[in-house]
Amino acid sequence: MAIVKMKRLRLLSLEKEREQLLSRLQRAGCVEVLEPEGKMSDPAWTALLQRETSSLRKVKGQANAVQAALDALKRYAGVKSGLFIRREPIQERAFLGPELCSAILALAEEINQWVRALGKLQTRETSLENRKASLQPWEPLDLALETQATATAVIQLGTCPLAVNPSRLEGELAQVAERAQLQKISQDKHLQYLLLVCHKAELDRAMQCLRAHGYSAARFKGLTGTPAENLRQAERDLRQVQRDREALLQKISAAANRRRDLEICLDRFNQDLQKEQAKERILTNGTVLFLEGWVAQTGLAQLEEELQGVVCAYDLADPQADETPPTLLKNPKWLSCINMVTEMYSLPVYHGGIDPNPLIFGFFVAFFGFMFADLAYGLTLLILSLVITRKFRPKGTLGYMFQLGQYLGASTALFGALTGGFFGDAIYQFTSAFFPEHVISLPALINPLEDPMTIMGIALGVGAVHMLVGQCVHIYMEIRDGRPAEGFLDVVPWWMVFAGIALAYFRGIFWGIAVGFLALLLTQGRHKKGILGKLFGGIASWYDITSWLGDILSYCRLMALMLATSVISQVFNILATLPGEGLPKPLGILLFLVIFLVGNLFNMGINIIGTYVHAARLQYLEFFSKFYKEGGLPFAPLKYQTKYVDVTTDSGEVVE
Repeated sequence: MAIVKMKRLRLLSLEKEREQLLSRLQRAGCVEVLEPEGKMSDPAWTALLQRETSSLRKVKGQANAVQAALDALKRYAGVKSGLFIRREPIQERAFLGPELCSAILALAEEINQWVRALGKLQTRETSLENRKASLQPWEPLDLALETQATATAVIQLGTCPLAVNPSRLEGELAQVAERAQLQKISQDKHLQYLLLVCHKAELDRAMQCLRAHGYSAARFKGLTGTPAENLRQAERDLRQVQRDREALLQKISAAANRRRDLEICLDRFNQDLQKEQAKERILTNGTVLFLEGWVAQTGLAQLEEELQGVVCAYDLADPQADETPPTLLKNPKWLSCINMVTEMYSLPVYHGGIDPNPLIFGFFVAFFGFMFADLAYGLTLLILSLVITRKFRPKGTLGYMFQLGQYLGASTALFGALTGGFFGDAIYQFTSAFFPEHVISLPALINPLEDPMTIMGIALGVGAVHMLVGQCVHIYMEIRDGRPAEGFLDVVPWWMVFAGIALAYFRGIFWGIAVGFLALLLTQGRHKKGILGKLFGGIASWYDITSWLGDILSYCRLMALMLATSVISQVFNILATLPGEGLPKPLGILLFLVIFLVGNLFNMGINIIGTYVHAARLQYLEFFSKFYKEGGLPFAPLKYQTKYVDVTTDSGEVVE
């Protein structure tokens, strides 16, 4: 239960062993291959070795093609993967075989071609629809659209606003162009559609007159024949587009039964992508290659076993003080779910950090249960998390979430049993409304709504213990690093202050407070220069009492969230009883159940989020601030990282 020790790996091998070497490192899953940035700036290294070239772009393109095909199946074939993915086992030999993806990649490319064709058809359909819309107002016109002029006259189609008076417009046109005629073809909500026939000599004067009334010429470039003929052709083309689209959609739907093959292929390409990324970090001269990385100490045995089949020489060394190894937290399987809480904040630094997971696990689970505190809510969360974990076996963050949900559900149910909460006071409200002669109320060790001050006292007491543990961890870290005096001097004077406050409150003895503040005066400015600096540093530390009190008072949120959960559920339960008043009992019970379920589901959902956030906040701000050194880099080894399958050995064991 600690930060896993790292070793610096330096490895030399033959270039011909490269593929086998990377495959074995990926199977071992314990080596993070590093970028050779420092060495590439060293002339001595660049004279001997260069970066290895890879097929990264090619493999990335293949992975993108398969992913695009899967997206197409979801979009056009109605294929749904669901929230939880059922992983199927596949033997490592078959998974890495060359024949796995060749045919599937061709299928993916074909699906993507169909999708591109659909896109072109969509563009074509939009164009035809626009053409139909532009031609429909001209359908009554029995004149070929390519007809634009005769030897002496100009023939032009145009539009003007509907508000323009046609008679007035014709009158004004006749005054400036006697040999011009305007004919109205049709109109819609906004425009009039006009045919202009004008002698060429009078065209400029006619256009000047018409433009003053908002006239605009209509263009039908590339179209021949009458508007009605073009409309019929556009409709025929649209029907053909629709037939072509249906044919493509049928092809995509028929490919939906190959979804599983595509998913396996995508997992395979993603593993190849990792290898290609690692390959670009290798230095080589064409004959010899050099690889540098970090190895988790827990994987040394596995690494040595895998490297026995490769011609290579390697060296393992402890990290230097000026190096920044990645951070890997190793805990028992039952405790590993709390990793997600720590990682949401930041990993601890490798040098001088400490694994907080064993420390925060109990507090986080207890805080969550304390705030949620409902037997029914807790059992629901517990059962739901158990079912999802057993049935779907989610991995990664999702797996951690539902594993943690089991502990949180059990804690919530326990505190709910102590406070008498079962969907709030649902049993009491239900029996009071519909069976007043048999009112039932669950027993409670303490009722948060009736005795909130006791709840607050418990919350503050738990908070004080939480902070005390954080301070003890701080002392431990200072002792570990050879500075025991620093640890005690940082913390013990504050303990004296709060012990003095407790004596004053419970016994009326006030000299303990004075002793505590004197201890702060003598110790907290010890790093300042000069006597006056140390003195003023000690005095300034007195102001920090407000920060400490604020930290303790922040644990009141434990009480506040407990009360919020209880009050909101109680409100919904009371609301559920109101519609049934005066109605037949069966109908009233039915209405009660509907409102009860909706309200409590809402309360449960919103408070799961709220309690999780506040339980995490207390760890981050009040606990971690006492000792935690954040900023660690995550360990990212070359390994199998699959989404849809579990890679297994010949014996059936899953390769982690």
